[in-house]
Amino acid sequence: MRTSWLVFSLSLLCACSTTPSVPPGGDGTDPLHQVRRVQVAEGVELEVLDYGGKGPALVFLPGLGSTAHVYDVLAPEFTATHHVYAFTRRGFGASSWPTTGYDSATLGHDVLVALDGLGLAKATLAGHSLAGDELNWLGIHHPERVEALIFLDATDNRGEIADFLKGHPLPPLPFSVLDGQPSREAVAAILEKDLGGRFPPHELEQAYEFDATTGAYLRYHRLPEATELSVRGAAEPDFAKLKGPVLAISDEQAFAGWVEFLSQSESVPADLRERARAFLPEVREHEAAQDALLRGMPNWKLVRLDGAGHYLWLTRHAEVVAAMRAFLAR
Repeated sequence: MRTSWLVFSLSLLCACSTTPSVPPGGDGTDPLHQVRRVQVAEGVELEVLDYGGKGPALVFLPGLGSTAHVYDVLAPEFTATHHVYAFTRRGFGASSWPTTGYDSATLGHDVLVALDGLGLAKATLAGHSLAGDELNWLGIHHPERVEALIFLDATDNRGEIADFLKGHPLPPLPFSVLDGQPSREAVAAILEKDLGGRFPPHELEQAYEFDATTGAYLRYHRLPEATELSVRGAAEPDFAKLKGPVLAISDEQAFAGWVEFLSQSESVPADLRERARAFLPEVREHEAAQDALLRGMPNWKLVRLDGAGHYLWLTRHAEVVAAMRAFLAR
């Protein structure tokens, strides 16, 4: 997970939300995919996008703050060789918004049960950012259900950051100010500038709320507590236990950049700055050690796209598609 991811996701904590809205099209269909709901726990349903296609199952899982619709520009690239799906995590978009169940194990179990609901005995799973924790959980606890794993800038140790933040409020980090934006287009332009690529139209509709009359931006579309619960519920990964084929595509940044920002920023409390300064050498050492570990594992294929940013497939679309196609055709 890189600096912009945490700036993006933690900035959502103060946002207000309402209850989930009707999926695009109202009747559960649209030109890109069919939309359905799969029950994963009592009172909890996930939104599932079915992009169609022929072949083995390929399932995309979004990062924290996004919905399945963020893959509308990537998922269709693989329908010639796979039957492609995408899931929206609990607490976000059109999925159910329970007040509990945001730890890595429960989120991973949600994916497992959703696979059951779709009748998928096995699938290749591709996950962005926070979804790396769900991939790790599934790969360790249910390897028989995993054909292969694809980490899209998703191998950072979020559990280590959860430990760092334990017992302290989440720091207020700077990000784009969307309040007062007059239209969807204005919001899309700000996000494109900050994230490096343009969000698909359905993602704007599902991840944000706009005034029905004026079109002005209102708020983020999620359970207000979901982001913080997910950050604090992140578990430490154990990538060495993943024995199947793994592709990891990342940019050059990692958590150390965010910790360094905290250690220098006058906008955070002095005690947090001091803790960040003390923690910075440790997190740098751990990131170097993990990088060496992954490079030495024969079942892992690492692709680094320097400068790509966190939303890799929005900024370096052709390279991400080429790397994934080569891996899937291995």
